[in-house]
Amino acid sequence: MKTSVDAVSGVERKITVEIPAEEVDRRIEQEFTELRRMVPMRGFRKGKAPMEMVKRMFRDSVEAEVSEHLVKESLTEVVKEKDLKVLSLPGVEGAKVVPGKDFVFSATVEVVPEVEPVGYKGIPVVREKVSVTDEDVSAAVERLRESFAQFHAVEGRGAAESDLVEFGFTAVTGGETVDRSDSTAVVLSGGMPYGGEFERRMLGVEPGTTRAFEVAYPADFRNPKYAGKTVAFEIKVGGVREKKLPEMDDAFAKQFGDVSGVDELKVKVRERLVAEGEEHSRHNAEEALRKALAERNPFDVPATLVKRQTIAMMQDTFQRLASQGVDLKKMNMNVDKMSERFAPNAERLVRVSLLIDAIARKENIDAPYSEIAAEMKAMAEAQGMEYEKVREMYSSEERMDALRDRLLERKVLGFLMENAEVTEGAPE
Repeated sequence: MKTSVDAVSGVERKITVEIPAEEVDRRIEQEFTELRRMVPMRGFRKGKAPMEMVKRMFRDSVEAEVSEHLVKESLTEVVKEKDLKVLSLPGVEGAKVVPGKDFVFSATVEVVPEVEPVGYKGIPVVREKVSVTDEDVSAAVERLRESFAQFHAVEGRGAAESDLVEFGFTAVTGGETVDRSDSTAVVLSGGMPYGGEFERRMLGVEPGTTRAFEVAYPADFRNPKYAGKTVAFEIKVGGVREKKLPEMDDAFAKQFGDVSGVDELKVKVRERLVAEGEEHSRHNAEEALRKALAERNPFDVPATLVKRQTIAMMQDTFQRLASQGVDLKKMNMNVDKMSERFAPNAERLVRVSLLIDAIARKENIDAPYSEIAAEMKAMAEAQGMEYEKVREMYSSEERMDALRDRLLERKVLGFLMENAEVTEGAPE
């Protein structure tokens, strides 16, 4: 058997195979012999039918089957011999055997490209300087107070900003009821979930009253039931409650762990803000590294991998929307347009992933099992779980590989950061 592999592009290879006529004829005769032995034919005992009759009746099917087997076997051999990392099913040309003639065919396959990364050392990166002011700490502490706010019924006035309004409603657009609730509640601040204009129309409502109004929503409004529509609301107010914040004293502070009072709580809050700031700064710096790495290494990215990444990103989006209570069936999403929108970022992610792997190989960076086990133990501790439970979660080869890939990426990005030209300042 003669074979050749030629590059069509950075991610495509054309495999050409030539099998001698002698081997073709031997395989055809072998198939006929087996068929004669196994298939009963009227008027003859099994295995005793004339070979010419068998050939006349089954020639086309035998030749087709032999063609299929020879293609599969020879491609498997070539892929293994040439160590091709094939991503797609081959597109086969000319795969039809003819008795007495050499069997020649070609197949084009998509492969993982052989990446030779360049320019990954000395990448200029601006690392954001983390600064936490007293005002930042005060604002964070105030948010803690907000999270413990209680709402008390008001008397003698209508709803004001920051009040909680309990109500039932119907929402109609184009003569059709698109939303309804007998009991819901909204805090009149921030425009969630019905929008700022809705909340402005709710100011002044009192318990036991009704109110009707229309709201024109923009096309990009987060709720697809309302997006781009003018919605008529009929509101029946059940109650209005005023927000009361807890006193900022030592008793309040002691609710947040092992702290003695307000002063120590502020110290803990400052430490948390610094840690969050450092994490944000690190994330932005790593994103800058990824972007620069992709820009410095242009190469063909396999369409198969881009498609897989695009699908994964779309699935994540659908799951997130579903978790937010969005009815995906009513969104009338254009999957093709969504795919087009996600594709450029998917391509960048695939490119960076291939570069990360290539840099890891080139710089002998690995994530051994000891480090994977340590990561699982850290996860168990952070989540308050037993180690064995976490280990069980990653028992499948696929999930274990995914964890290893995350660790490897973290180590490679650390290497890149160590070898980058890092300056401290404001992000660009």
